[in-house]
Amino acid sequence: MKLGIVGTGAMGQVLLTCAKSDPDIGQIFMIEPTHKESWPDQKLDLLIDFSHPHAICGIYEYCRARGGNIPVVLATTGYNKEEEEIIHMLQKICPVDRRANFSQGIAAMNELAELGAARLSGKADIRVVEAHHTKKADMPSGTAKSLCRHMGMSEEECSTRVASLRMGNVCGQHTVYFAMEDEVIELRHTAYSKRIFALGALEAGKNLQRRGLRV
Repeated sequence: MKLGIVGTGAMGQVLLTCAKSDPDIGQIFMIEPTHKESWPDQKLDLLIDFSHPHAICGIYEYCRARGGNIPVVLATTGYNKEEEEIIHMLQKICPVDRRANFSQGIAAMNELAELGAARLSGKADIRVVEAHHTKKADMPSGTAKSLCRHMGMSEEECSTRVASLRMGNVCGQHTVYFAMEDEVIELRHTAYSKRIFALGALEAGKNLQRRGLRV
């Protein structure tokens, strides 16, 4: 399988290390999305993006120029309205797996948070606290927004019920509080390494590719 890693920064390097040890990956292309010469001429089997929202323009143009049907994993957050429109166009020509967080633990936490909200709605004050490294620009995190959606919160409710911290080199920590009279339930996920996100995105991409989706 020919893999294109979009973004050569910290997460791109972590993904590169993981991909090198994966027997399903034959060739790896490191792509700096804003540099046109960085995109390979050949059609790749899979694209994984851990870079920046602006990269979606280059991803769409690359896929469109090669006839589409290239599995794309989007692991970036913080898209604006125009970039969301481009994602919508990309989904029309390529199979896309887009998530705010590709760790298995967060997938389980989303389900647990949804269950807690269903059981305790109207009985508990529900709040989310998320912490990340100082270089993470978007607040609240995409994962925190996803947790809010799973608990049935509107975008406005999410903006008032989520607290964000940017400190040190924290990979990511999310805590959901269900605060009632005389008792509090906490759900917490802590990422100790960026490797969990890379491995999750790589597995998601391989699943897309194995399915051989046609759009």
